[in-house]
Amino acid sequence: MEYLKKIDRQLLKWAYQKYFKDIFFIKALIFMGDGPFWMIVVFISALTGQLYNSVSFTQLSILLMFGLAISNLVFTPLKSHIKRIRPYANAELHRDLQIEITNRDPGHGSKELESFPSGHVLWTTLCVSIICFKFGFIAILIFGWLIPAMMFLRPYLGVHYPSDVLAGLILGSINTSITLVISHTLMDFINSLKEYNGYIYGYWFFISVFLFVGFKSWLKRV
Repeated sequence: MEYLKKIDRQLLKWAYQKYFKDIFFIKALIFMGDGPFWMIVVFISALTGQLYNSVSFTQLSILLMFGLAISNLVFTPLKSHIKRIRPYANAELHRDLQIEITNRDPGHGSKELESFPSGHVLWTTLCVSIICFKFGFIAILIFGWLIPAMMFLRPYLGVHYPSDVLAGLILGSINTSITLVISHTLMDFINSLKEYNGYIYGYWFFISVFLFVGFKSWLKRV
């Protein structure tokens, strides 16, 4: 265990000591990895499906909502109960690595005891994987880089350990698998509801509630 802890800390040191400049690209990546960005993607997917009568985009919005919902059921209790101190707030870590780590993402990493797991990596892994599943190779070329970029970004900003990032990747992958395994059953159920009058109003009401609850949950963590 001590050996793994040492590797975790050395990888953190390696990432954090890379040249840092607070540029727009970094800020954009931070935003793209967080919950509100992916909730916007859900809304845009649903709206695109509605306006262009696109089954693919409608299904994408539903799969993203399901994946995000089940992920939040796991993610929130982990954040609340594990209480792992973030790298920038860990004085013992600074002495061990002989460096001073500062919080380069105060807007999303201000709660010092919510290091484990990385939500940015979890949401990005889940959503990018589902998008790539729906749209194939072209989506991998456009969005696939976001997962490794986010995995590097969080230790680089001093707000997560590499093990937090790895946990986010594993949780995102597991929840993606669950979502895709039940996707046919989920779609069959949704299609059966289309026979009822007012389905479209119920669909948008559900999306509105999902976005409201999701954004409210996010506000509690930042």
